[in-house]
Amino acid sequence: MKFMKQTHNNNQQKSIKSVLSGKKGVFTIASDLVLSILGLVLMNGVLQLLINPMLNKWAGEDAFGNYHSIMAVVSIMGTTFGVAANYSKMVKSRENKDANSDYNIFLLISSFLCIFAAAGTLFVYQSFNITHFILLTVLMVFTVLRYYGDVNYRMKLNYQGFFVYYVVITAGYCLGLLIYKYLSQQWMLTILAGEFAAVLFVFFTGDIFKGKNRLTPSPYFKENMKSMGILSATNFLSSIAQQADKIILRLAMDGSAVTTFYVSTLLGKVVSLLTTPLNGVLIGYLTKYEGKFTKKMFAAFAGILLGLGVLASGACYIASIIFVRFFYPGVFAEAKQYFFLANAGQVFYFISNCLMTVILRVSDEKYQMYINIIYAVLYAVTVIPCTMNYGIWGLTIALLITNAAKYFIVTAVGFKKAA
Repeated sequence: MKFMKQTHNNNQQKSIKSVLSGKKGVFTIASDLVLSILGLVLMNGVLQLLINPMLNKWAGEDAFGNYHSIMAVVSIMGTTFGVAANYSKMVKSRENKDANSDYNIFLLISSFLCIFAAAGTLFVYQSFNITHFILLTVLMVFTVLRYYGDVNYRMKLNYQGFFVYYVVITAGYCLGLLIYKYLSQQWMLTILAGEFAAVLFVFFTGDIFKGKNRLTPSPYFKENMKSMGILSATNFLSSIAQQADKIILRLAMDGSAVTTFYVSTLLGKVVSLLTTPLNGVLIGYLTKYEGKFTKKMFAAFAGILLGLGVLASGACYIASIIFVRFFYPGVFAEAKQYFFLANAGQVFYFISNCLMTVILRVSDEKYQMYINIIYAVLYAVTVIPCTMNYGIWGLTIALLITNAAKYFIVTAVGFKKAA
């Protein structure tokens, strides 16, 4: 607790000018990026190397596929509302309009919507019972709060605190795995343990949930709600496209097909999950940067990300051959044929979403929504029919085409809107 407060005070005293200029600024940004990435890599590394392999081993491939299809809906809720509130607060903090109470009200409304999302999910998958309903609702609520929670540290450029935040989540997941093994074979408790630990950590070390009037609208309430509403719609469209593969495969085929596709895209999804920490650093510094964001700067961002994407696709293919053979030997023979194209599709999702964050700096939130509407239409006319007719191969190729198209659309819009 003392460490977190001291770190917070030190970060508040940083001069933005010194952070964004000179060798010291470059080093600071690089170290913040490393801490940000390490935190999420640690969390997802434990998920992929320990939590998921053990759940697959203990529950079986079909049940493991069902777990991923339900978690897809949980992730959609977290991204739609948690990330929307997170990014809105970052942007509005630039204008000192980010009143905690407005965001608390939004999160309360989101929690209420989780009740209906949980019930609908369980009815569609024909697995509704009161225990599952309560657990899934609580899991969704805490996932939304967890996605929002790291803004407490990013907003103050406190990336040491950000890193510790993800260490706490990781420890919670490990505790949850022990709960599954020895106390209750309810997989939702495994994930919930990590989400609950994160929210508890923010409550005691941060201030985003605090204030004298925690649920009293501020003078900027309508403006903040509009910002969060637009970002929620944008994130919902993007998240649906990112997570729908598991849902579509589960409905079109079975849980085993979900497991096969999950394993074939696993390394690419790990790369795509770096979107959150990288975007967090980008938006943190871009909102503080007072200069013009030029076409040349945007083109440099787009070019570097494309180059990294090509390299990452090749690396994911090679790594998948080793990783999947070792951790998921029962699925390797079926999954290996999809490794390259499936991972490339995930990598293009990653680089296009990184550019989407820069769009917030050069234009207002509505352009993100426009881009994601186009993306959702492309997704609907390619991914859904291809999956229904051609199974995993159809899904793999359609996702690559759709995510690559999104990258080039974002590049065109960003280049046009930059100074």
